Amino acid sequence: MKKLLTFIFIVGFLTTINAQDELVVTLDNATKVSKDDEGGLFFAGTRNVNFRFSQRISPHGDCVDVINGYAFVTWYKGGMDKRNLMLSRKNLNVENSPWVTIEFPHRHIGQGGELLRGTGIRGDSHNTAAIGVSTIDNTIHIIYDLHAYSRSSLPNDFFNYSVSKKDMAFVSDEDFTIDIFEDKKTFLRSGQNYERMTYPMIHRADDGSLVARYRRGGSGNGDILMAHYNGTGWTSNWLFQDGTLPQPNRNSLYGGERFINGKFYAGFSIRYATNNSSSTSNGFSLNSGLYYAYTNGIPRNQSGTQWFDVNDKPISLPIRNNINPTLDPVQIGQPGDDFGTATLPRTSADPSWTVTKNGAIHFITRVDNRNVHYYRAPGATTFSSNVGGLIPNPEVRGEIYSYKDHVYMVEIIGGRLHVKSTPEGQNDWKIVYRGNETILFDHFDAFVEGDKLYVYLMEDTRNNRVGEGDSRPLYFQEFTLSETEEDTPEENQATIVLEAENFTSATEGVVVSNNDAASGGQIIGEFRSNQFLEYRFQVEEPGTYDFSLFAANRNRDDSIMDIEINGTLFSTVNITRTFDWNVYQASTISNITLIGGENTIRLVQKRSLSSRLDRIELRLKTVLSTSVFNEENIAIYPNPSNGIFNINTNFQNVKYELISVQGRTLEQGSLDKKQLDFSNLAKGIYLLRLNSENNATFMKRIVIE
Repeated sequence: MKKLLTFIFIVGFLTTINAQDELVVTLDNATKVSKDDEGGLFFAGTRNVNFRFSQRISPHGDCVDVINGYAFVTWYKGGMDKRNLMLSRKNLNVENSPWVTIEFPHRHIGQGGELLRGTGIRGDSHNTAAIGVSTIDNTIHIIYDLHAYSRSSLPNDFFNYSVSKKDMAFVSDEDFTIDIFEDKKTFLRSGQNYERMTYPMIHRADDGSLVARYRRGGSGNGDILMAHYNGTGWTSNWLFQDGTLPQPNRNSLYGGERFINGKFYAGFSIRYATNNSSSTSNGFSLNSGLYYAYTNGIPRNQSGTQWFDVNDKPISLPIRNNINPTLDPVQIGQPGDDFGTATLPRTSADPSWTVTKNGAIHFITRVDNRNVHYYRAPGATTFSSNVGGLIPNPEVRGEIYSYKDHVYMVEIIGGRLHVKSTPEGQNDWKIVYRGNETILFDHFDAFVEGDKLYVYLMEDTRNNRVGEGDSRPLYFQEFTLSETEEDTPEENQATIVLEAENFTSATEGVVVSNNDAASGGQIIGEFRSNQFLEYRFQVEEPGTYDFSLFAANRNRDDSIMDIEINGTLFSTVNITRTFDWNVYQASTISNITLIGGENTIRLVQKRSLSSRLDRIELRLKTVLSTSVFNEENIAIYPNPSNGIFNINTNFQNVKYELISVQGRTLEQGSLDKKQLDFSNLAKGIYLLRLNSENNATFMKRIVIE
């Protein structure tokens, strides 16, 4: 614990010098995808009774595509008695255009096909619906509802593929019906084996062709296959990553691929068949390692394009991962070794990753319930890594993306959308967007096209009286990305910053803790009911300020504090709920008065351990003097006095306001006789504010003896 400091203050004057461009995320439009009388499928109920693995199925997986100004999203119709595959489309080029939806006859088959056969009631969150639009022939492709099924058990549903007829992707809304699609197939290319496939994705190349990928096999024992669509048909499946190796190297890949800036990248982790065993495998629970590879061309087959590792050295396909890192061609890091805290460090989610236009590489993963960030700046040869703080959580199933030289990730915190960003090649995360909708969201998928961010969400209706069901509303939000200089105070505008840990005095038992997400690297980590913190600090420019207390409050809507500023009590101030102990947001009191010289702020906790404090910011609002109304053309004398003060100025129609050191206005009026009589007031220090008719302001500390 840090020792209590007897007298510390920090006064900072912030300017716009060397301000850095900051990512700006602007919400342009928000619409409802599903109709008011229907929603997307959600697996309500109990794990292993009503669903396997996760409750999420809509939206989920590679379910969004945006191209030529049209947004396409896939989903399953709720509830469990319906489950139809759905495809919705919106023309983003036309203001207020509606969502038009196609309902397919196929219905989600459930865990192992039991919903199809009527042998059970469980849904399966693996059975996502991936979509891709080819601009070579304007066809829509959907691969869906598969989880390592065999032809013998599900002869008509082990692999599900629907494709539109040519030139049907951008037909009019009236013509966007089920009639534009061919009958469902159980293959992409006739004669190929599509049994035991899972995790479909469809990626579009710059030339409009498509690359499909899927896993063949199971957890810890599977291969990644790919195929290419050139406008006339799909190629045969070819092997990208070989996971069905002899023990102890048998594994499966968890991650994915993307076209970014003309290249095709792969980023993933590995799950070994013998995970959870330190004696027979790599000693990690579930997933381990971070892996990276890329090709400069469009991957059309196993040998048609050259692949490279993170150091731009050529590698051969298929990729074969090995427990021995010296034999592994594409491993860039092992987070379990670097940041694991358990005997068998646990990583359950896929890593999130991106590559910027300048070549910075960023990976985010999670080890033993802590968020971990690996990153390499443009031109660098080694990776840096950090843990905790404001690093986003990859388990929200979001992805990290890049815009110019910014890296950002979408999260849901407390049911509302947040976007966190860092400059490329750095670990300086900030929250650059916070949603303020009255609707709360449960999960999402996102898609990026140029300077646009599209987020596809399901409403969280669990707190609604009618919201416990298996059909929930779906929404779509459209954002524009841009840059601006950081929002810093104007030059010479005073901002006083008091780090929370640098208190003057405090109750015994207040605990200072380390946290990288805090401005000074430390916070008030334990602040119990009726404990206090007091700050005494000097003010050079007295005046009207806005007071902001930056604190984290993960759990409570009723976290409150008594705040006393120079003797004025602001009782039961609500501390903004942030839904995360690493997110610090402001709780603000506007228009407080600070006097020249020493000032005092006292914080009293009223809800024990409900908040953790980062800092106090006091930002000047009233300019205290100007070039036309300052000490050169105004005189107040004598000072100190017995209460009668002479005011010598040539300005006309001057208003005055006398303010106590507690910030309370005691008297105000017009300065008619160039003299003010405060002899009826008690001896002490006061603040006199003068305002001219051209809105210039002058403030002076006066003393009555």
